[in-house]
Amino acid sequence: MVVSSSSAQSPLVARPYEGARKHRSLPKALRALQIEMSEEGDQGKYECVATNSDGTRYSTPANLYVRELREVRRVPPRFSIPPADSEIMPGGNINITCVAVGSPMPYVKWMLGAEDLTPEDDMPIGRNVLELTDVRQSNNYTCVAMSTLGVIEAMAQIIVKALPKAPGIPVVTERTATSITLTWDSGNPEPVSYYVIQHRAKGSDDPYKEIDGIATTRYSVGGLSPYSHYDFRVAAVNTIGQGPSSEVVEARTAEQAPSSPPRQ
Repeated sequence: MVVSSSSAQSPLVARPYEGARKHRSLPKALRALQIEMSEEGDQGKYECVATNSDGTRYSTPANLYVRELREVRRVPPRFSIPPADSEIMPGGNINITCVAVGSPMPYVKWMLGAEDLTPEDDMPIGRNVLELTDVRQSNNYTCVAMSTLGVIEAMAQIIVKALPKAPGIPVVTERTATSITLTWDSGNPEPVSYYVIQHRAKGSDDPYKEIDGIATTRYSVGGLSPYSHYDFRVAAVNTIGQGPSSEVVEARTAEQAPSSPPRQ
């Protein structure tokens, strides 16, 4: 704290107004008070007193507060809000939020593989939101938080949903006069909701009849005519919708057994 006098000929005294441990008289030439290595006892109100043969004047009191010096705790960076995985529709938009804390506060950036998505001269502190638009491809995005005490990473997987692929061509495993049993390969690495079997009489121009809600890759289609040819194909369905159908397989039902013995 520094106090001064407006009169060059007046002696200057800085004294504690209340609460301080002692007053301090200053040399005439200095006209200033400087407190070094302050401690709690120096806290209080101070005033400047100017005295000469004409009298004494007091300045407006000044408050001095002595703040306790505490050691600053240093903390390595950590994620308070790590980035979250998400699924979006093809062509969709999404914002990915990443928040990191520490002391000192870390810088936060986004990366796609080895590519920096955050400009180095515009790297935010503590929080970074990655805005993705018209997303067509699934990718893994990495949030990096860094300070002088370390570097940490967290990854968010953004999955673009798509229609399921066509299942493998159906295989006929059993046949009766009124039914055909089919099996097929899913053809999809990701789980599907269910399958749809489409069938119609071979050579017919009628739309395919559909049997949906099939949970397995094996199914017996019933209600067919004996010794008749049919076309079969299979499609998979997921949360997006129904994907393309498999290749068509032709199958013939078995002959019907005679209803009575031959006449003599």
